[in-house]
Amino acid sequence: MGALVKLVLVCLFIVVALRRKMNLGIAMLLAAVGLGLMFGMGPVKLVRGIVASVFALDSAELAAALLVVMVLENVMRHAGFLGGMTGALGKIVRDRRAVAALLPLLVGFLPSAGGALFSAPMVGEATQEMSMSAERRSFINYWFRHPMEFVVPVYPGLIIASNLLRLPLPTYVKLTAPFFVIAVVSGAFVGFHGVPRAEWASSDTARPTREDWIALANGLVPILSVVVGAVALSVDITLVLGVVAILTALYAHVPVRKLAAFAKEAIASSIIFLIAGVMAFKGVLELSGALEELPAFFESSGVPVILVAVVMPFLVGFLTGYAPAYAGLALPVVAGLGAPIAGGAAAATAGTFLAQRSIDLAILGVVSGQAGVMLSPAHLCLSLTVAHFGADFGGVCKLVAIPEAILVGAAAVWTMLK
Repeated sequence: MGALVKLVLVCLFIVVALRRKMNLGIAMLLAAVGLGLMFGMGPVKLVRGIVASVFALDSAELAAALLVVMVLENVMRHAGFLGGMTGALGKIVRDRRAVAALLPLLVGFLPSAGGALFSAPMVGEATQEMSMSAERRSFINYWFRHPMEFVVPVYPGLIIASNLLRLPLPTYVKLTAPFFVIAVVSGAFVGFHGVPRAEWASSDTARPTREDWIALANGLVPILSVVVGAVALSVDITLVLGVVAILTALYAHVPVRKLAAFAKEAIASSIIFLIAGVMAFKGVLELSGALEELPAFFESSGVPVILVAVVMPFLVGFLTGYAPAYAGLALPVVAGLGAPIAGGAAAATAGTFLAQRSIDLAILGVVSGQAGVMLSPAHLCLSLTVAHFGADFGGVCKLVAIPEAILVGAAAVWTMLK
C-alpha cells in the first residue's frame, strides 16, 4: 500500500504543477527527486540515477528524434505544403463528408499544438451545406485530428511510449494500428450518422488539375516517407526524419539560414526539459523499487490489474491533457504490473524486452491514456475547436465519449483474451 500511496502523491504533484503552468519536464524532474526521497534513496544514489538516465543513449536518441520532428514541421509549414495539400483535397474528393473527415486527418500528420484550429475553418467550409449542429462539426474536426497519434511516428507521445517500453517502432505501430482503424470507423459513425451525402457545387468539382495533385503529393510524401522508413523498413527514426527534413528543405528551396533558424528554435524549445524529466522519472522509478512492490500489492488486494491499466493512464491523461504525461508517468508503472514476479517489474521495464503481459497492459494503457487526453478540458485542441464553432463543451464531450468508450472497451477485451 505504501508504494501506491507514494505514487499517487507524485501524480497529484505533477497534476497540480501542470495546472500552475509549470513545464512538464521540470515537474517530472522534481517528481523524480520526490519519489526517490520517499523511497529512501540517498542523495548520492538519487543524483547518480538521474544523471545516468538523463544522459543515457536512449535519452539522446529520443531528444534527437523529437528535435528533428520540429524542424520538419517548420519546413513544411514554411513551404506551404500543408495548406496546399488541404486546398487541393477539396477539388479531388467530391463527397463533403469525406472531405470533412480527411482534412483534419491529414492535418494530423503533423503534431502541432492546437492543430485542430488549423483545420476548423476547412471543416466548417466542407460542412456548410450539411444540416448538423455546432457540436457535430466540432466533433468531426476534433476527433479526426487525432487518430494519427496511434500510428504516425512524429508524435512525442508515441515516440516516448515506444522508447520507454523498449519496443521498436514497427512493433509498437503494429500493436496500435488496429486502434487507428477503430478510431476512424467509430468516429465516422458518430460524426456522420444520419447525414446524407452532399457534393460540392459544380464550380468546385471541376476535374482536378495537375497542380492539385502536386500540391497533395507535396503534403503527403514527406510524412509518408517517415512512416515507410521508420515503420515499414525499420530504419532509425532520427535518421529517417533527418533525411526527409533535408530533402524536403532542398525541394522547397528553403534557405540554409532559415533551416538553421528552425534548428535553433527546436533546441531552444522546452522539448529538452521534457525528455530530461521523463527519463529522470523513469530511471528513479526503476531504481526506487516501486515497481517491485506494485504487482504484489495488487495481487494481494484483489484489485484487477486491467482496471489499474485503464484508470491510471486515463486519469493522468484527463488531468493533464497531454500525451507525453501519461506516456512518461503511467506507462512504466502499468507495464510493471504485468512483469513476472521472478524477474521483477523494474527488471522487465529496464531490460531490453518486456514480458508479453506487460506489453499487452501497456497498449491498453496507451488507449486509455489517449482517451483521457481526448476528454480533457486541458487539451488545447478541444478548447479551440469548441470556441471556433461556438459549440457546447459538454455536448462535444458526450460525442467524443462514444468512440472513446468503444476504443477502451476493445483494448480491454483484447487484453483479457490474450
